[in-house]
Amino acid sequence: MTSLVNMVSATRERLLYLMSARGSPFGVDMDLSPYCEALQNIVDALMLVRSKTETERQSERILEVKRRIRSLLFTIENEVELYGLQHESGGSGSGYKVRGIIRSCIQGLNKSRAKLDIIHNQLSDAVVEYNREQAPDLPMVNHDIRSINDIRSIKVSHTSEKAQRLVSRANYSNDLEHTVGLEEAISRLVKVLVPGDTDAKVVIASICGEGGIGKTTLANKVYNQHQIRSHFECFAWVYVGINWTIRDILVNILHQLLPSRLTKKNKELMMMTMVDVEDVELAQQVHEVLQENVCLIVLDNCCTYEFWDSLRMALPTEEENASRFILTTRQRDLAVRVGAGFIWDMQNLDPDQSWELFSYWRDLAFKDEDGSDQQELGDQGPELEQNTRSLISSCRGLPLAIILVASMLRSRTLDLESVKVSLGMINSSGRGPESLSYYSLPLGISSSFLYLGNFPNNSGIQVDKLCELWIAEGLISAYRESGETTMDLAGRYFDELLVRSLVILHEDEVSDVKLMSCHVHDLIRDFSVSLGEEEGFYEVMESSINHPRMRSSAQRCAIYLNRYDNLADVCPSANLRSLLILNSDQSGQEHTWRQEFFNFNNHRWLRVLDFDKVCFQDGKLPDGVSKLFFLRYLSFRGSYLEDLPSFVGEFLYLETLDLRVRNDCTLTISNVIWKLKRLRHLYFPLAFRTPDHCGMLKLDGLNELETLEGLDTNVCSAEDLIKLTNLRSLAVTVEGKLKDLVQIINCINNNSSHLSRTLLDIKNFDCYSEERVSFIPSLFSCGVLKSLRMEGHMGKVPEVSTISSSFTEIVLSGSEFERDPMETLEKLPNLRILVLEIEAFVGKNMNCSAPGFPELRCLKLSKLYSLEAWEVAEGAMHKLFTLEISKCRRMEMLPEGLKYVSSLRKLKISMMPEQFVGRLHKVDGIGGEDLHKINSNCAIKFGSDDRWL
Repeated sequence: MTSLVNMVSATRERLLYLMSARGSPFGVDMDLSPYCEALQNIVDALMLVRSKTETERQSERILEVKRRIRSLLFTIENEVELYGLQHESGGSGSGYKVRGIIRSCIQGLNKSRAKLDIIHNQLSDAVVEYNREQAPDLPMVNHDIRSINDIRSIKVSHTSEKAQRLVSRANYSNDLEHTVGLEEAISRLVKVLVPGDTDAKVVIASICGEGGIGKTTLANKVYNQHQIRSHFECFAWVYVGINWTIRDILVNILHQLLPSRLTKKNKELMMMTMVDVEDVELAQQVHEVLQENVCLIVLDNCCTYEFWDSLRMALPTEEENASRFILTTRQRDLAVRVGAGFIWDMQNLDPDQSWELFSYWRDLAFKDEDGSDQQELGDQGPELEQNTRSLISSCRGLPLAIILVASMLRSRTLDLESVKVSLGMINSSGRGPESLSYYSLPLGISSSFLYLGNFPNNSGIQVDKLCELWIAEGLISAYRESGETTMDLAGRYFDELLVRSLVILHEDEVSDVKLMSCHVHDLIRDFSVSLGEEEGFYEVMESSINHPRMRSSAQRCAIYLNRYDNLADVCPSANLRSLLILNSDQSGQEHTWRQEFFNFNNHRWLRVLDFDKVCFQDGKLPDGVSKLFFLRYLSFRGSYLEDLPSFVGEFLYLETLDLRVRNDCTLTISNVIWKLKRLRHLYFPLAFRTPDHCGMLKLDGLNELETLEGLDTNVCSAEDLIKLTNLRSLAVTVEGKLKDLVQIINCINNNSSHLSRTLLDIKNFDCYSEERVSFIPSLFSCGVLKSLRMEGHMGKVPEVSTISSSFTEIVLSGSEFERDPMETLEKLPNLRILVLEIEAFVGKNMNCSAPGFPELRCLKLSKLYSLEAWEVAEGAMHKLFTLEISKCRRMEMLPEGLKYVSSLRKLKISMMPEQFVGRLHKVDGIGGEDLHKINSNCAIKFGSDDRWL
C-alpha cells in the first residue's frame, strides 16, 4: 500500500512541478490544479485505509488492480508532457521534428483535458476497488473518491519516525570488524590455508550455512588476515550466484590475478582481447596463473555443482597446485561434492551472542567518536528488555536478521511501544525480520528501497547515480526543507536505508556519501526483486541457460547485457518508462550493443535510459534513440561512444546527462547542451571536444544546473560559469591559464552559500612569475574549495594561516617544496586525502607530528626521489585507513611510528627498492624487520615487481 501512496504522490508532484514552471521553456500552460487536488484525495483515501489495516493484503486481483493504477498514473504524465512538449515545439522554429511526430497525438488543450478527465475517472474507480479489497468493513472507502472532501480532516494514526541522518563516517568504518562467535572459525580456516610443515594439505576450504548466517563475513575476515596476506601472492574474490557463466568466472579471476604479473597497459590489452577468446583458452590462462603463483580465490555464494565441474578444467592438479580456494555455500552436499578438504559449518548465535550483536548495532548510531552514548534510553523496566529479547529470538540467531532489526530500531527511540509494534508485525504477518525492515520504512522511502533490486547481485552501486535515478523515476517527494534540493532529499532517503543496514557502504576515504558506492546483501536483494516484480514495479531480465527471459510487460526494466548473446528477440514493453542496460560481469568488462539488437522506435515514452559499460558498434547510438523526447535521465557511464549527436538538444525534459564514457575514448559533443534548460546534473568525460575540434561548448542559460563535473576550460568557457548561480557541485579542469583560474575562483566564491562539493584540477601551472605567485594565497584561502589537485612548481609551501580549513583533499604534483610540507598540511583539520607525487617534496626528511592530520584517511607518496627518511609520531594520523608508497627510490624503511596507527587497513607498496620490500617479507626466517610496524588487521599489497631502479 505504501508503494501505491508513493506512486500517486509522485504523479501529483510531477504535475505540480510542470504547472509551477508555466511560462518557462519546459512548463505546461494548462491549469492542472483540479487533477492535483483529485490525486491528493486519492492519497488521503489510501492513507486512511493504511491507518486501519495492520498489513497489506495480497491476492492476484489486488496485484492486477495495482498494476492498472500504476499504468493509469503513467498515462496521466504522458498526456501532460505530450501537451507540454507540443506547446514548446509550437513556439520554436527548431521544433519542427517534434511537431511532426506529436501533432497526431494531441490537437489542443480541450482534447487533452478530456483525456485527462477520462483517465482520472478510471483511476478513481480502480483505487476504490483496491480499498474495498484491503478494508471491506470500512464504509468510507466505498464512497466515490471524486466527491471526498472531508478525508483530510481525519487524523491518521501512525507512529512518527525520527529522521536519522547518517552518523559520523568514523563510526561506520569498522563495522565489519565487529563480529560475534567467529574467532574459532577464523583461526581454524587460517591454519588450514596456511599449514605448517606437519599439517595436512587442504586445497579447498568451504564455509557452509543458511542465508544471512555470516558466511561472506567470515570469508572476508579470513581473506584480509595479515597471515593470509603475507603467505599468498595473488588474490581474487568472485561472486558466483545462481546465474553464473563459466566465462564470467574465468574473466573475473584473471581480471584480479593478472595485475600481479602484468603492467597496467598489458593487462588492459589482454582484457580487451578476451572478448574473442574461447572459454578453453581462458581456462588455460587461469591454469597458468594458478600454477605459477600462490593464489587465494574466494568463490562466494556457490549454488550448483555444475559451476565447479566447468571450472575444473582451469585448475592445476593437487600435486602442482600451491593455490587455495574458499567456497561459501548454503548447501553442504555441494561442499562435499567439490572435494573440500575442510568444511566449516556455521552455527546460529545463541541468545547471549544474539543480544551482544543486537546491542552493538542498536547503539552504533548514537555513539560519539569517543564512544559515549548520545541518547539517554532511560529505565523502562524489565518489560522492555523482555519484549526486545523476544523480538531478537524471532531472528533465530541469524546475524543479518539481528542487524536489520537493530538498525531499524536505532532509527527511532527505543521504547516499549516500538518494540511491541515490531514484534506484532512479525507475529501477524509471518514474514521474517528482513521484511520487517521494509514494511517499517517511512512513507515514501519504500519504493526507493525496492528500486535497489534492479542492480546485479554483489555489484557496486554509485550513490550519486542511485539518487539521480530515484529523482528521474519520480520516487523522491517534492516536499523539502527550506533551501534543500531534490538531490539533498534523495541523499536523506539513502541515509535512512544506510542507517537501517538495508544498504552497505563500501570503504572509501572520501567524506561525501554521494561519492561512495554501496551494495545490497543478496538476501535483501532477493526480497526486493521478488516484491518488486510481484507488484509490477519493475522486472529484471537476466537470461540464463535454464531460464531465458526474452519478454517483459513491466514499465521499468533492467537488462543484464552480458547475459544475452543476442538481444534481437528481447522485447520489453511498448509502454516502457525506464530501461537500465547493466552488466553483472564483476570484471567491469564492457559488452557490445550490436545494430541488430532491438531499437527504440517503439519506446518513445522512456523517461530513464542508462547504458552502463556498453560498447556501441561503430561508436554510434542505436536506432530510435533520437525520438526519446521525454527522457529525464540519460547516461553513458563507462561506455564506448565516439559521438554525441545533435538530436540530444531536442530532449527538453532531460534533467541528468552523464557523458562519462570510457577513459580511453574521446567524445565529440555537438554544441547543443545549452538548449537543455531543465538540466540539473551534467557530467563531462575525461576527454571531449567539439565537432570542429577547436570550438567552445556553450553552457550559458543552464540556470537549473546543480551538478557540473568534468568541465574542461579548453572546451568550455570559464566565463559561462559566472552565470550558473544554482550550482551545488562543481568539478573543473584548468590547463595552466591564470585568467580562467581567477574566473573560476570568483564563481566559487559567488556560489559559496550553496556550493557543497568543489574540485579544482589545475594542470601545468608553474609559479615562477610574480603574477602567478601572488595568486596562490587566493587559491588556497578559498573557503568553499574542498578538493585541489595542482600540477606545477610552487617551491614554497603556503603558510598555514593562508590555507582554508575546508580542504578535504589535496593532490600536489611537481611542487618542488624544499621545506617539509607535512609541517603545514598536518594542521588542516578536515583533510582526508593527501597525495604528494612527482617531486612534490625534494627534501630528504619528512616528519608527521602529533596530533597532526586528525581526519586523514588516505596518504599516497609517489616519486619523491630525494626522500630518505620518514618519521611518524605516536598520535599522528590516528584515522589513517590507506597508505600507498611507490617509486621513492631512496627510502629504506617504513617509519617506526606507523605501529601506533591502529586504524590502518590497506598498505600498498609498488616499485620500491629491494631493501625496502625485503623488510616487509619474511622468507625462510630472513627479512620482515618492518612487519611489527603494521597492525594485524592491515592488508599488505605489493604492486608490480618489475625492476626499475
